Formats: sequence, C-alpha cells, structure tokens
Amino acid sequence: FVSFLLLQIPPSHHISAPNVNGSSSNHQEQTNRLSPEGLSLLLFSSLLFSSLLLSVVGVVCCDPCLFLVVNGNRCLPASTILDKYKVGKVIGDGNFAVVKECVERFTGKEYALKIIDKAKCSGKEHLIENEVAVLRKVKHPNIIMLIEEVDTPSELYLVMELVKGGDLFDAITSSAKYTERDASAMVYNLAGALKYLHSMNIVHRDIKPENLLVFEYPDGTKSLKLGDFGLATVVEGPLYTVCGTPTYVAPEIIAESGYGLKVDIWAAGVITYILLCGFPPFRSENNLQEDLFDQILVGRLDFPSPYWDNITDSVKELIGKMLQVNVEARYTAQDVLTHPWVTEDAAMENNMKMEVTGKLKTHFNTVPKHNNTTAGVSVIMVRKKRKKSQPNRAQALAPPPPPPPSSSSPLPHTRPRTTGDARS
Repeated sequence: FVSFLLLQIPPSHHISAPNVNGSSSNHQEQTNRLSPEGLSLLLFSSLLFSSLLLSVVGVVCCDPCLFLVVNGNRCLPASTILDKYKVGKVIGDGNFAVVKECVERFTGKEYALKIIDKAKCSGKEHLIENEVAVLRKVKHPNIIMLIEEVDTPSELYLVMELVKGGDLFDAITSSAKYTERDASAMVYNLAGALKYLHSMNIVHRDIKPENLLVFEYPDGTKSLKLGDFGLATVVEGPLYTVCGTPTYVAPEIIAESGYGLKVDIWAAGVITYILLCGFPPFRSENNLQEDLFDQILVGRLDFPSPYWDNITDSVKELIGKMLQVNVEARYTAQDVLTHPWVTEDAAMENNMKMEVTGKLKTHFNTVPKHNNTTAGVSVIMVRKKRKKSQPNRAQALAPPPPPPPSSSSPLPHTRPRTTGDARS
C-alpha cells in the first residue's frame, strides 16, 4: 500500500503551475478551472509523488526538526518523545550515554531509549555519526534494531529494541544446562550477523561477549543479537585506527599494518574459544597488555588439557581457521556458517556448564543477574537452522587482558553494563 504524508506549506508560499501559454498562475486559480474528477486526480498525483519522493530520499525537512525514516519508521519531534513513550528506569550507562527503559503508550511495546549527551562527546562526534549511520542501514534478526531517532541541539535520542536476556556470559552462567551444541548455535547467530554486516562492507570492530545480547521471542525461543555499534564503520580501504578490546583484538590492528572486515572474524574466533573452555586463547602470565599483544601477533594456538580433552576436534579446526594471523587464510563469515561444526551435528551434547561457568567467573568476573529472563533455563538457541590518527597501541585499547587459566585472580575490572546497548 502507499502511505501518504501531508506537507504543510506556510501561507506565504504559493504553488504555481505553468498554463498552456507558458505563463504561471496561482494554484487556487488552476483548481477552480478543474472538474471534480480532474481535481481528485491532481490531488492523488501530488500525494503519490510526495510519498514516492519520501520513500526514495527518506528525509523530509520540516520546521522545527528533521524527520528521518529509519527501518520503515519515521522519527518524531523531540517535543513528542514523552508523549509517545513512557520513560522508565536507567538500565545502562556509559561515558556519554545513558539507556533507559521506555514503553510506547499506544501499543504497550517495550523499547530501550538511548540518550546521548552531545556536550560529553565533544571531539568524538564522528563516532556517534558512524554509529547512527550504520544503525540506519542495518536490519537483521541477529542485530539490535534502531526503531526511531530524535536529534536535538543538546541530545540525540535513539529508540532501540530492548533485549532483556543479558549478555552472552550471563546466558551461560544463568542456564541450567550448557552444551557444545549450544555454543555452536551461538556461533551460528554471530556469524550470521557478521555475514550480513560484511556484505555491506561494515566492520563492527568491537565484537565481544558483552555486546552479544540474548533475545527471547514470544514463542520462548532465543537467539543472540549484536549491539553497540560505536566503533562500527564502512570499509572503503585499509583502516589504521587502533581500537577495540585487548582480548579480542586482531593482530593486524596491533601491527597497524592496515585492516578490514576480517578483524571481526578474529574476535569471533576468540569468543568461540572462550565459549568452550571459559578462558581466552591468548593470555599474559604477568597480566601485561604488551605481553598479550606479542602473543596475539605470533598467534600460536593451544588447547590445554584437561580443559579441552572432551571437546570435539571439529571445533578446534574451526577455531584454528578463524584465528589465522594471515588475513588471507582466515575464514570469512560465510566459511564459518558452512563449517560442519556449525551446520551439522558435529557438536556434542556434553554438559559443560560447571567447567565453563567456573572459568568465566574466575577470568571475567561474571555474576548471574537474577532479573534475567534466561535464569534457570537451558540456553539452547533453537533459532539456529541445521542441515538436518594513530594512538599508542597500549593506550588505545582498554581494559587490561585477563590472566592465564592457572591464575585465580579476577580481572581488575568489571564488565560494563551493556543491556540496551550503552557505550562504555
């Protein structure tokens, strides 16, 4: 169907149309000469043209705000945000953003309202612009969707999907059972999101468990949704900005040799490793970031006993392909999606919950949240379809890396609250 948008024209402006002699006359004079059928046809044509123009351009300028069409939704004037939504408690915060629960008054649907304070992000405006520009483009079941946006002189309001299930680590620690097959489904969800982003030449650059949130559908099934696009950008050539999170950063970022889409695959490989044992593949014995980076640059992979004794060889082979230092040899997202451990029944149903949870708590300071919807249930992602300016690298990345598996000391930091996709 066709949606019509009525554009209000100030009285001081007149619409003129050329007559058969090439002169102009007032629109009102023209309509007086039209038959009822002609007038109806003219109005319909005008409305149709306006609607088609809006669908192509996606932007209509009105005073006093800019309306933007986002994923099929039109943003609202800032003055009406409280009229349309009932804003609730804070569910996430960061250096220059706060995320609150909100409910659409007419439908009762729950969303997350991200409020970005422009004064606090002075000098970092490009990050906000990149994030919003990417969110406007993407629409995928495994990516948190931007619903509406409202831009004001002092704040930027982003209405987004609300994901209540906690992040990836919360899902594991809160589940009653956690198996290798569950991990396989999680990797399937992540690889699906990356394939979609990479097909649009979008690199996320901050793939980590905190940014993978568990979404529960009305029928009770669950899947992962990727959030926090604060570092995302379109790849038009080699990138050189050193950014990301140390544990998951790719060697080509550290080397500052230029990088592209496959840094996300490296991070996904690190996550896959963690999903199966509870600790990362590259670790500093002295908890020093430079030592961690040296290990990443070498890329020597190990599957220590006894933690990997009962894990299938198929996933070890997959991880090895994802964690290739040679970018050309590294898997793509499509390669991951077609790997037997992901597409077939190569993954086992062995319950790894106790072993993996114990290591996660040791190395990532994870504590289950009692208000998560995943608490007390198995975290089986049944949505998976089976076959049947260059900163110093040590300063640019934070927080510090985790200790080796033999260490019992937790990280000197707590994972940031990410529900609702707040920037930290």
